[in-house]
Amino acid sequence: MLSRFKDKLSSISANGLEIPITSSVIEQLIKMKLGLQDVKVKITPESLTIQGTTEVKKLMLKKMVSFRVTLKPIHLDKRTIQFELIDMKPVDINFISDKIFNRPPFLGYADRTIKMDLNALDVVNKIPVGNIKSYEMVEDAINIRFSL
Repeated sequence: MLSRFKDKLSSISANGLEIPITSSVIEQLIKMKLGLQDVKVKITPESLTIQGTTEVKKLMLKKMVSFRVTLKPIHLDKRTIQFELIDMKPVDINFISDKIFNRPPFLGYADRTIKMDLNALDVVNKIPVGNIKSYEMVEDAINIRFSL
């Protein structure tokens, strides 16, 4: 029994620990902010797409605006993944992007770059050491591999 534990521990040390982050987990974190409705997250091997409806105030008028945002991962740093804003529909307006993605501590937005801090997720926060070694985007999940 002890040898199996040692083998498993050495395998994790060599290869890292893989944790899947599903689209439903990201969806729940984005929904936590008021003003967003009907949020849906889709993860493909090429991109992460978020769609939903947000309330926009302009000239003392409130209007619900549907949006669809496509993100592409560009950089890993410690426990953070940075995404580039590839496409936004119906219009690419900075204040709508800021409203959707400025959600400390999980998401931050600046200059068409979104930072996703995975420490905001309970499953990641339970791992006291290690940084992101690699990631793989598959259908409906981002598989994160942590180095220990």
